[in-house]
Amino acid sequence: MPRAILAYHSHHVVGAGYEANDHVALARDLEVLTDAGWRIVPLAGIVRAHGEGARERQVALTFDDGPVYDVEDVDHPRFGTQRGFLNTMRAFAARRPDAQPALHATSFVIASPEARLAMEAHADPRYTWLAPGSMGEAWWSPAIDTGMIAIANHSWDHLHPALPAVRHSRDARGDFAQVTSVADADAQIRDAAAYLARATAGRAAPYFAYPYGHHNAFLARDYLPALGEAVCAAAFTCEPRPVAPDDSRFLLPRLVCGADWRSPDELLARLG
Repeated sequence: MPRAILAYHSHHVVGAGYEANDHVALARDLEVLTDAGWRIVPLAGIVRAHGEGARERQVALTFDDGPVYDVEDVDHPRFGTQRGFLNTMRAFAARRPDAQPALHATSFVIASPEARLAMEAHADPRYTWLAPGSMGEAWWSPAIDTGMIAIANHSWDHLHPALPAVRHSRDARGDFAQVTSVADADAQIRDAAAYLARATAGRAAPYFAYPYGHHNAFLARDYLPALGEAVCAAAFTCEPRPVAPDDSRFLLPRLVCGADWRSPDELLARLG
């Protein structure tokens, strides 16, 4: 049976419909996946069982970048109240209590407070809506406490173009494949993992999502495997397909809502 990993962005709120609003999409997808016979499992379950056969179709949910909208409701100035992803999951579990007993998601967050503030101040209105204060970290530990959300590593500063300086020896922006040395990788990945560990009292999940989905052979074959499973047990790209048994644990693919599918039918078609 197939396995797949889906990615959502809670700051993708540029319309009221499924294709323009990941809050609408997630709520619909929980129903669609369940009705189609997919079992939602924690990302850790996909990683642990990778390479082994599955007796059921399994899918893991992931959220990227780490806005507080991953957990909290927010009032959008044009599109009204947006239910936080966690509250969407809770509402589904209350409505269909036996449908997805392992319902869980992993939120990949950016470590650098400066980078998060820069993202807030320079959000691209064609794709992103971020209100002041939306990229804080106070929600990380309470989210873990719920038992429904894990916090994991999405790099130090995402090499975000809005920053006055990024942690990279050549000041590379917008292309994580340019992280090709141990020093640059430590600054972006190891330091971020250490920050998340401090912020969550050691409870951050040992997973890494490549910013923009960009990766290279150095990171996937040399650097990440050498960190050890306590720091990085698996890493995730944005290659738009289900997981294959022979995929490297450091190149596990994810399908991205709004980019790889824009309707429930497209999602099911992508999953196969």
